[in-house]
Amino acid sequence: MSDSWYLDASDYYIGRSALAPYPVRQGDLLRVSGGAPSRWVGAQIIHPTCELPKSAVKAIQVVRVRRLRDVRDDFGRSLVVAGYREVDGGRRVAVASTFFLPPWTDGGEPCFADFREVASVPRSAVSRRSRVAAITHDCRVTLIRRYLYFRFRLAFRFEDVRAWEAQRIASDPAFEGPRPGWARA
Repeated sequence: MSDSWYLDASDYYIGRSALAPYPVRQGDLLRVSGGAPSRWVGAQIIHPTCELPKSAVKAIQVVRVRRLRDVRDDFGRSLVVAGYREVDGGRRVAVASTFFLPPWTDGGEPCFADFREVASVPRSAVSRRSRVAAITHDCRVTLIRRYLYFRFRLAFRFEDVRAWEAQRIASDPAFEGPRPGWARA
């Protein structure tokens, strides 16, 4: 796997036929309701990270999902899609406040999550019925990596973030759903 910001589009989402055993988790995409502004195209769960199924959680933080076409020009859209920009022969992070989202349905359009636009929604608004797409474990690692860069300007390699996530999953007795092959208990 390269150290680019994003995975291949085919590695982002869990297919509909395989979705049943996966609970709603951080990074999943939702229809907008219950607290997020109605003008949002959708929302991506950003927090809590692993405690989502716990009954003590009463509110979920989501970030706004926008259409890629809402970015004003081709150059800006290319920065969102790549996550990097060439400057003086080197790579620099571009548009760090975004997380690119390829279409999650056939015929859908590319979008992006905007980490600067956060809303709190009641736990009751977040369910399998409100979920429009579930991201894979590797995509969640990519999301965590990008979010850490946005929030703290800490640039970690994908492999490092995946190792930390593997350790967290392997030691979590309340983990629900299929475990990734790289995080066996």
